[in-house]
Amino acid sequence: MNTSRQNFSRFLGAEAGDEVRQMFCAVDIRNCLSLTLEPGLSICNFANAEVLNRLACTSRERLSSYRARFSDLAISIKDDEESDYALRSKAALDMAPFLISSQYLLHSVCGNWNNESPYAMSALRIHAIDIGAGQPGASRLDHYFEVLRDLSVADAGIDLLHTAEDARVSEGAFSFAANLVVLSHFPESLAGQILGANLYLRHCGILPPLELISGEKSSVRDFLDLGMNPSSGKVELRQYAEDAVLEYLEEFGEEEVGAVFDGYAWARHQTEALNENLLNILSRWLDPREAARHLISRRKPEACLYHERTKLNKMSMQALLAQDDALSFLEHLAASSFVRAGNPAQSPLLNGLISSRGKMFRIFSRDDITILHRWIAGLPYENAPLQPAAYLLWKDAGGFPKAANIDKAPPGDNSSIRARQAYSRLMHTEISLGDQVYARKYIKKWLLRASRGVEKGQCPLPREWTLGCLRDWLHSQHLDSNRSLDEPYEIPSREEVIADVLSLAPLTMIDGAWLAGFAHPSMGTSDSGYTLFETFFDELGNGIYEQNHPVIYRELLRVIYGELPATSDPSYANSYCFKDKDFELPVFWLSIGRYPQSYWPEILGLNLAMELSGVGGGYRRTHRALSAYGYPTVFVDLHNSIDNIATGHSAWAVASIDAYMSVLTKDDRAVYWERVCTGYVALNPPKEQSFIRKVRKTVSSML
Repeated sequence: MNTSRQNFSRFLGAEAGDEVRQMFCAVDIRNCLSLTLEPGLSICNFANAEVLNRLACTSRERLSSYRARFSDLAISIKDDEESDYALRSKAALDMAPFLISSQYLLHSVCGNWNNESPYAMSALRIHAIDIGAGQPGASRLDHYFEVLRDLSVADAGIDLLHTAEDARVSEGAFSFAANLVVLSHFPESLAGQILGANLYLRHCGILPPLELISGEKSSVRDFLDLGMNPSSGKVELRQYAEDAVLEYLEEFGEEEVGAVFDGYAWARHQTEALNENLLNILSRWLDPREAARHLISRRKPEACLYHERTKLNKMSMQALLAQDDALSFLEHLAASSFVRAGNPAQSPLLNGLISSRGKMFRIFSRDDITILHRWIAGLPYENAPLQPAAYLLWKDAGGFPKAANIDKAPPGDNSSIRARQAYSRLMHTEISLGDQVYARKYIKKWLLRASRGVEKGQCPLPREWTLGCLRDWLHSQHLDSNRSLDEPYEIPSREEVIADVLSLAPLTMIDGAWLAGFAHPSMGTSDSGYTLFETFFDELGNGIYEQNHPVIYRELLRVIYGELPATSDPSYANSYCFKDKDFELPVFWLSIGRYPQSYWPEILGLNLAMELSGVGGGYRRTHRALSAYGYPTVFVDLHNSIDNIATGHSAWAVASIDAYMSVLTKDDRAVYWERVCTGYVALNPPKEQSFIRKVRKTVSSML
């Protein structure tokens, strides 16, 4: 059975969702969350703003006792610089999994299936602020990395996999964090629980251990308070979290109150347990021997391979290390010639062995050296340390139960379903194994057609990528598009305009679907991904319902045709106003958007093609056609502006490609540029030849 540490590391990836939903069952998780018994907390009317305000006050008051105890701890080390550093460093390391997981909780709440829902918009707005709203290096995790670096413990850093592998982090620190990550991958079946847990995290203000870490730095406090918008300094996210809950209950009814409550109660219980466990460790960390014991226990496996001839007080150092007793080893080391009790500067261990000319140069990190320095400075110690060692106190509490039928259900055969049928199925994040297989096959088949188009010279992009070449190319394309306006243009008939608007509806109602995977924190904060997230965020109106592009397009549909079902409803795809071919490209978007890591270069190319497709002449001609019959032009006017080549989505698309390509070697550039070109052609790949056409072509070539 995997540990929480392993699950945390395993499920952080941008494509981990399918695996998580194979291993865990939403019903089991729901039942597990409902078992949380919180004294003084009963199901309340989440639809009442006054009740929510009282709930927030209660949650913060419950943390006041922990806040007082952490404050006492901080006061006790105020004049001891080394102890202050030691405790803040340990707290920063042990809080890293929690902070990371808190930034993942909402990443998929807003998806293609609910992109017109107000609650999804509110959740997306919170998530965008958390990850920096499309600004490089501006996420909460980026800021936290700076804290770790200031404390010289940045080995954990922003490499999330490395954070899980860092043995300095307590095992128990991953329990709540791993479960938050697992929960985040069930944005449909456990949406109420996710929103409830998120509401608590935004309600409770800055947690006491994070307050200890921030010290007197108000700027650090702002981004460590999950209810605060770091850029504005206002407590906005608490209100957005409440809005999301209210909007969710308005859409799904009072029967979901219990789900929100379960998430809230569970998060409160887990957070308070986190505070208690970390407080116990830090209280013991006041004794310098605790950090030193942990250091020896972590480093002894590799150290045992050496030092077979080294003696500590006439005892084999290798034999001492082989014992499961770090304290005994420290006692022998303290009495050896390598250490001068109370005088770290004169101790050969620190001033000779680990110097640039010493035998142990680079054996210890800066954090390790600080721990040893503090331990030597405290020698000799009057009393024996408490047992067991502090680093063993916070144990892994375990995770959600795994599904009983794990890896047993074979995928269904969905190969025969049409794109029209697949549309409403792939709209969802939580799909069957059979639909996953279908999506991957659909992508490969579609991209194969696109790659053939590239081979036939049907890609207008430059043949080779060089820095700056796309800027010039973009301007050239824009000029050509606008020149076409000077050519004679006949306004299509009313029937033709209506037919065009309807044929584009399955595509436009999932605007941004190809970029959905870039809402994942690891993708949306990367150098070549942050502009893609900002584009996705724009497509959905920056979390504002009235600016949401699918909402705006639905208004156009309502005027020209009438009311259509919700896009995720199967009856939408079955509407007779659509043709089968109208769903082919949308299904490709829905499929490739699920796998942003696997198809990153193709998505970059597709994104450029999409954002440039109507800028200039295309949108302006469509504006004329709609205006001619008195139809709303808001949608096309908005896109002609927002997709502009100077500072809009087209420019961002080029910037993201340049960022991606510029870090590749010269040899790799050719391979990945071809994939970018394939993605570009994938917006309109050449039609697949029928068997009869292939035979005719073969025969013709032989004549």
